[in-house]
Amino acid sequence: MKRHLLLTSFMLSALGCGGSSQSPEAKPSEPQPPVVTLPGQPNDGLAPLSSSTPDNNEHLAGGAVTTDVQNEDAFSQSAPAIRSDFALDAVFKSGDHLFRGTHKGLGPVFNNPTCQGCHIKDGRGEVPSSPQRAMTSMFLRISDENGQPDAVYGDQLQTFGTVAGHPTGALPKFNGALDEGLAYGEAYAFVEYENITGKFADGEEYELRKPIYKVTDLSYGPFNDTVRFSARVSPAIFGSGLLHAIPEQYITSYADPDDVDNDGISGRAVYVTEPISEQTKLARFGYKLGTASVLQQIAGAYRGDMGVTNRINQAEPCTENQVACNEQAALEQNSEANGLDLSDLDLAQVEFYNRLLAVPARRGFDVQTSTWQDDVKHGRALFFDANCNGCHVPRHKTGEAPASLLGDVDILGFTGESTPIAALSEQVIYPYSDLLLHDMGGECAPIKLENAQGGSCQVGENCIYVKRCEGLADNRPEGQASGTEWRTTPLWGLGLVQQVNARATYLHDGRARTISEAILWHGGEAEKAKQAYLAMSKTERSQLLAFLNSL
Repeated sequence: MKRHLLLTSFMLSALGCGGSSQSPEAKPSEPQPPVVTLPGQPNDGLAPLSSSTPDNNEHLAGGAVTTDVQNEDAFSQSAPAIRSDFALDAVFKSGDHLFRGTHKGLGPVFNNPTCQGCHIKDGRGEVPSSPQRAMTSMFLRISDENGQPDAVYGDQLQTFGTVAGHPTGALPKFNGALDEGLAYGEAYAFVEYENITGKFADGEEYELRKPIYKVTDLSYGPFNDTVRFSARVSPAIFGSGLLHAIPEQYITSYADPDDVDNDGISGRAVYVTEPISEQTKLARFGYKLGTASVLQQIAGAYRGDMGVTNRINQAEPCTENQVACNEQAALEQNSEANGLDLSDLDLAQVEFYNRLLAVPARRGFDVQTSTWQDDVKHGRALFFDANCNGCHVPRHKTGEAPASLLGDVDILGFTGESTPIAALSEQVIYPYSDLLLHDMGGECAPIKLENAQGGSCQVGENCIYVKRCEGLADNRPEGQASGTEWRTTPLWGLGLVQQVNARATYLHDGRARTISEAILWHGGEAEKAKQAYLAMSKTERSQLLAFLNSL
């Protein structure tokens, strides 16, 4: 329940001795102290969460939408409630099939030909193992200094293009699209790392790898003069239907943009226009909170990551300044209604699949004795002591899960109805996120042109765009988010990330090889929490990590 603080600033009345001749009705009203609403637990009917004693059902991270599968397929399971429903299970499996397959109309430029290729086993993408390997499940956002799309390249760099003789996609070629009129990939981005070291308070040393992003082989000419990049590894997608079902007022109850409780943590809600309904809705998806719904998120990915146009994103991923890209797009058959690449039916089934993916159950809990392992329980208390829960809010409750804006779908088409999804509704869940924007600190130097040896470069094939930052900042505004703000990432499933994909790493750009490294990259509003981690003993750090690995 929200707490209300009365800031008392009493004013003394100047009444004369011996009483007043004024009648009670004429008495001036006393000034009311301002009311300040502090962030806190929403009025969701749940008892306050204990920092020392887990909830009875806290091991069921997704409520009834929890799976016991703990292996490499842990993120790919359907909600138990639909497995016995032949019709719903069929839609889920159809959506799964589409998610894993290629689509007509791929390109003209793209990052990966399939959804599954980015969200590996429905989990995180990965950083290429070397600069010589192209990014296939991560990419770079691009804009000018104000966050506006680059006039030539748009808002996302696509690594591959559609050129005859390149069945898996044509990599970028310096001025290739300009000189040859072919739709090569837009530009080749890669990352190199600089190792930095530090020490915990007990003297144990650690090493982090600081990313340096580089872009070369621009096929369509140079970027804008104030270009900004932001690297993104594709996130896991399970549980997204539950996050979509949390009532807006429950999420915004944790917002504290002016930090009125003086805990150093703000939390800012962002609102965007929802497609189809055209209503203003709370944004809850995307690293910078750019979308309000699962449907909006996947429709954007179809267009941006694969070049597959759809009802919500009908334009090809070419700007008007990319002649070769537009000429290649004109060759597409656009076989679906309204000249699009993807039908509404396919889009709706993929949306259903995404929303109904279950959340893995917690580890470290004995269901027979209803007890937690000691290290997990102690680690949970340390998590609260460090106020990590100030952003990574452990628990939420879903409301009525809204129907798809496209309408109810079955295996063959739309039913003409629009029904809330019962399997996702009224669930107590433990995603460990407030779904708000937070300033995570850091700063970036202006992007420079350098040659391969690091020297200054002015123009030409041998010049490389180079971006260096301190901390987590990307120095790139996006929507309503600044260059230092990020959405709090849900932590559920954290301990299974590398079980599902052994090459997966952590944070938005995959720079952290371990969960410990991810903690050590925190700054800004999370600086105090990081300092608390640095001050922990080795035993306490081990307990905290045991807890995080149980999520």
